[in-house]
Amino acid sequence: MTSVKIKFRKSTIGNKEGALYIQLIHNRKAKLITTRFRLYPSEWDARSSTVLTDSAENERNVYLQNIKEGSESEIRQIHDLISILEKRGGYTVQELVEYYTGNSFNGYFFPFVKYRIKKLKSENRTKTASIHETAIRSFSRFRHGEDIRIEKIDGILMQRYESYLRDNNVCVNSISCYMRALRAVYNQAVAKGLTVSRNPFKDVYTGIDKTSKRAVNEDVVVKLCRLDLSGYDGLQLARDLFMFSFYTRGMSFVDMANLKQGNLKNGYLVYTRSKTKQGLSIKVEKCMEDIIERYKDLAIDDYILPVYNTQNRDYNSHLRTYNKRLKRLSETEKNKVFVEYPSSLFNPAGDLGRRIYEAGRTKCRKDLLSANRWRGVYFFKKIIIMPPVNHYTVFRKAL
Repeated sequence: MTSVKIKFRKSTIGNKEGALYIQLIHNRKAKLITTRFRLYPSEWDARSSTVLTDSAENERNVYLQNIKEGSESEIRQIHDLISILEKRGGYTVQELVEYYTGNSFNGYFFPFVKYRIKKLKSENRTKTASIHETAIRSFSRFRHGEDIRIEKIDGILMQRYESYLRDNNVCVNSISCYMRALRAVYNQAVAKGLTVSRNPFKDVYTGIDKTSKRAVNEDVVVKLCRLDLSGYDGLQLARDLFMFSFYTRGMSFVDMANLKQGNLKNGYLVYTRSKTKQGLSIKVEKCMEDIIERYKDLAIDDYILPVYNTQNRDYNSHLRTYNKRLKRLSETEKNKVFVEYPSSLFNPAGDLGRRIYEAGRTKCRKDLLSANRWRGVYFFKKIIIMPPVNHYTVFRKAL
């Protein structure tokens, strides 16, 4: 049994409004929740624990009426939350306060998603949190911003959402990504006893669709490597980061950004991959040394590459800048091309693949192989088309 009472606390400063707070007592443990409601002592009835209002239609009375309705609504929500937690099983008064103040256990889906995103960020799972944020934005657009109780989510709703995404030309793999993110949150709600699972995602697509290979040939990479970008420092840095990732067997941007001098050990680049926490070791070749040497005076603190600066250490911000610069590098008047995240691979049987592999001085592990493709060479999301003209002239026009 939990005691829920609303009380008034006077201000320590005379002639100033006091605050309403909610007192919770459960298993002889008490907690207080301060509300946003403010009023004067003369406007509060301590015996009945209610806000005093009259029939006058003045501005202050309207304000007090809103406080009265708002405080009653808060109490109802707490009782609803208590009912949910009691169905789930035991709980502490501290949990009750955290769930209520976090607005995560009121039975509605959107607040619970926000609660999960906040938790993911606190666990430093920023990429997963970002995917959840994108998914809930999409679902909110489908719902026109209208929230829904978790127990109302069913297969028909999710099939309608899937049709909505297809009608808006969202690709199959993006649909799957959104569905899997929402399913993960829904399953968490089920695990916490907020609803009984109705398997709403069983009839929507949650697989991974095969995409066509979009690997580029050696000439494209060589042209990009030899491109003269004198006077365009930002574009040159983007190109060099791109090439550094190529030389290091497809190192992700976040891993490049976080490389420090301590990762250089006895002629090898030793680091732990952020996504999988897998330890990797790559022999530092001359092409990698040249890039490291070129930027050693520009990199801050102990970093190897100048991704971060003293004003901005937000990885996502620098990633957006990096992609925009790569886009500028790859666009021409004749062919619009985008160089973005890795997604398809070079054939390891090719001459370039063999040479890069040999340069890496590392054994090709089974977990780096997939359908006759090798993750050890940098790969792209969309194919690069280089026009058959002087590449320096064309790229100058794109700047």
